[in-house]
Amino acid sequence: MHSQIADNPHRRLFPRGLVQPEHGFRFSIDALLLACFAAGRQHRNVIDLGTGCGVVSLGLLLLDQERCDQVKSFHVLGVDKNPEMVAAAQANAAKLDFAARFTSVLGNVAAMNEIPGFRPGGFDAALCNPPYRPSGHGRMPSNPARQSAMFETDTRTEDFLEAASRALSTKGRLYMVHLPEHLPRLLGHLAAVKLEPKRLRLVHAHRDKSASLLLLETGKGGNPGLSVEPPLILYHRDCSAAGDVVHRITDEALTFCPFLDCNSSRPSQKPPEQP
Repeated sequence: MHSQIADNPHRRLFPRGLVQPEHGFRFSIDALLLACFAAGRQHRNVIDLGTGCGVVSLGLLLLDQERCDQVKSFHVLGVDKNPEMVAAAQANAAKLDFAARFTSVLGNVAAMNEIPGFRPGGFDAALCNPPYRPSGHGRMPSNPARQSAMFETDTRTEDFLEAASRALSTKGRLYMVHLPEHLPRLLGHLAAVKLEPKRLRLVHAHRDKSASLLLLETGKGGNPGLSVEPPLILYHRDCSAAGDVVHRITDEALTFCPFLDCNSSRPSQKPPEQP
């Protein structure tokens, strides 16, 4: 990881220490994986649709620190409809010294024209970690903010995809995370907004378990052609000194996402809950 990250106390602790509204939605491992999936590209203008506390955008900026140093125009615009999340994201950017690289604004992806700083076709990359489940499918949290973040209560996945398509320039890229069970539905929505699947990676909690997440890169325009990458295995089972089964983060997961290292030295008897 870039030496400047290790030298900065706030950056070194990432993602620990991020400001998050006390009663709002708390980010999970999927956000960290998405940041790593999108990193290492030659993007200049990025939009984060549903930015939350800014974890995906800020993770991307940390991973692409050398590009931040070289390309002064590299910037991420974070959009969220929750005022508390917008404030938290901006506070986190300031804490990590990314206030000049990241701006969070209040807005709904279903009404992109009303979002400050939005320019149709003005972004070469989009980040998207949308609500995974249709309303009425699964146990609904009592907290309205968590409901909105986890379920399609008022904003649908297709709203996020349409917003991404409008935001992206020709050959721009969308990076998103979702549930594998919804892949057929996603492909239909992507075709409707002319986003072509380009790269897919499935994420498994354990090698012998079904995939629990998918990471997908799509392109606006261009020729069809999908590259399916090797699966990413997050945990392996081990035994503690007391003989208990523990779940440790795999080396391949740490290589892919160094942010997971904040928990690698604290194995638990159960793997973290997946979305």
